Amino acid sequence: MFSHPSLQLEHATDILTIARKAPYYAHKYASVGDIHSWEDWSRVPVLERQELYDNTYPRSTDMFTGPLQDAFVSSTGGSSGTARTIVLSGEEWEMMNQRQAQAFAALHVRPTDIVANMFVAGHLWPSFIGAHEMIMRNHCVHLPISANIGVEEAYKICREYKPTVMISLPTFFVLMADMAKKEGRPFEGLRMIAYVGEQLSREAEEYARKWLGCTEVKPLAYTSGDCGIMGYQTDDCGFGEYHTLNDFQLIEIVNPDTMQPVGMGEKGEILVTSLCRKFHPIIRYRIGDMAMWLSEDKYRLMGRSGEDFKLGGAYITVGEFERAVSEIDALSLNFVIELNDIGGQMDLIIRVECDQPEQHTAEARQLEDLLAARIEPIGGGRDKGFFHHYEVQLVPLGTLPRNPITGKIKKVVDHRVV
Repeated sequence: MFSHPSLQLEHATDILTIARKAPYYAHKYASVGDIHSWEDWSRVPVLERQELYDNTYPRSTDMFTGPLQDAFVSSTGGSSGTARTIVLSGEEWEMMNQRQAQAFAALHVRPTDIVANMFVAGHLWPSFIGAHEMIMRNHCVHLPISANIGVEEAYKICREYKPTVMISLPTFFVLMADMAKKEGRPFEGLRMIAYVGEQLSREAEEYARKWLGCTEVKPLAYTSGDCGIMGYQTDDCGFGEYHTLNDFQLIEIVNPDTMQPVGMGEKGEILVTSLCRKFHPIIRYRIGDMAMWLSEDKYRLMGRSGEDFKLGGAYITVGEFERAVSEIDALSLNFVIELNDIGGQMDLIIRVECDQPEQHTAEARQLEDLLAARIEPIGGGRDKGFFHHYEVQLVPLGTLPRNPITGKIKKVVDHRVV
């Protein structure tokens, strides 16, 4: 383990002891003996997302170490599967807000910054209200716009009030950039966009810089509805790189097959243990992200676990599609890949948002050919009649299905029987 290992192990063991006060964890950890080393810790069972969904509020209170009172209830939104409810004590919620505010301050925000908060509010999703706390604790000017009002109205308000900082999801920023591109003018006075909830690709970052007119594109932090803030950026961090919060979260990176720690520079799956959550403990939780240690207190995110999909015997990444889409100027970077089995053949449909789709059928065919040239299973499959239907379909801006709670787009929809 990395920075302050003995102290982290001590805190993690204390949380495990507290967790046993909850009926569910008392049963889950009944066979776990005393923890004296990291080897002992590696034998503590991991916590799965479905397990968290099945055994917590409102279906059950068996994961709670005390009575439900003075608490903040939030949901993950379900973008990566079934929505899961997390409950923090009032003190834990305040502590998380303070850590997020410190991460925001590390991005060099100023009291004179006008911050447009364009997260989705409601449905128990905590981002909008958490962003409010973060902005006000840094004494910035807050524009509580919310994505709930629709991107057209949010776009109009930003044109009028001229924020210096915008915060939202990457999906929302791509759509805002699409609209700015349609008008042919960037935002006046916009210095930075800051995102959370998803990783922003290099292609989407460049697209946002070009069309929104910002000079800085930053992650607010590495965070999730399940675990809160798990990493933050400073000036020495490169693309997708984060520092750990060693007194707040224990980050492990493990081989997803063996659950054993990986070495420096090796890709693995993240496990998270909250060192400050005592009411609803989260211990060795499979958050679903891949990462690689760069140093004792810094790691680089490497995409979602299971984000790749299999096609013709090979594994394909969403990034390969995104790079191809980014090379065709008329197309948005918001797209969905849909796969299905049809009588021994396959449907591969790529739906891409576009302003005035009917005028860009040539670009759709161009993307089909580009993907076939770049990705051998697509090109070879098309030549050999592997596909029942292979097509790029263009749809109007903002019309792809989005999660009603978070506003995220699920990039891969795989209907095939595995």
